[in-house]
Amino acid sequence: MGANMVNTMMEALVPSLEELSGGKSLMAILSNYATESLVTAECQVDLRYLSRNKDEAKELARKFHLASKLAQEDVYRASTHNKGIFNGIDAVVMATGNDWRAIEAGANTYACKDGQYRGLATWIFDEDAQVLRGQLTLPMPIATRGGSIGLNPTVKIAHDMLGHPDARQLARIIVSVGLAQNFAAVKALTSTGIQAGHMKLQAKSLALLAGAKDKEVAEVVKALLKAPHMNLETAQHILQNIRN
Repeated sequence: MGANMVNTMMEALVPSLEELSGGKSLMAILSNYATESLVTAECQVDLRYLSRNKDEAKELARKFHLASKLAQEDVYRASTHNKGIFNGIDAVVMATGNDWRAIEAGANTYACKDGQYRGLATWIFDEDAQVLRGQLTLPMPIATRGGSIGLNPTVKIAHDMLGHPDARQLARIIVSVGLAQNFAAVKALTSTGIQAGHMKLQAKSLALLAGAKDKEVAEVVKALLKAPHMNLETAQHILQNIRN
């Protein structure tokens, strides 16, 4: 991201600027609010990908639109709306050796650029074209060289998998992942709810904690989801019954 380089340059400029202005420097540091590094991802989703039933697809598209408007007006919803976006963004930022804290700081500042904290991703149901349109704009000062990027072998693998994008390409990839993550979250929230998926993941974690082998996990998870109490003790009991 070049933060150390920029901060070094700024500190070097302090004496000259103090002499020029007649003032005294308070600090020399960059801002993580990188408004010159804005990146926008857009998509349009044909209604058939929302549901095979045309009426259900239209209803879901309208719910997307309403959920998006809610995240623009209600700060409580906007907070969780944006947190879900970062579920995707942070993963790619960290995997590629960049600073996820700096990205989140800048993005959350951008979310309240007009004085109110708002949802970063927006969705509009275009009834004329019969498509759902999504958009996400974020400051994304990302790097593909320098720092630990060339030193960490895991980071190198991530860049290999992505086809060695340059900084601009990587920024676009990251924002696109954020928009895709938000699509998945809003779709679940406005249809089946998110708990079905979350509970399945929790059941899998409990199965593994109980000591289930790979071939036993699916059976333990299935039984846990039907059990009145989902906890480690129940998972251990189920596993014992399976093995006996």
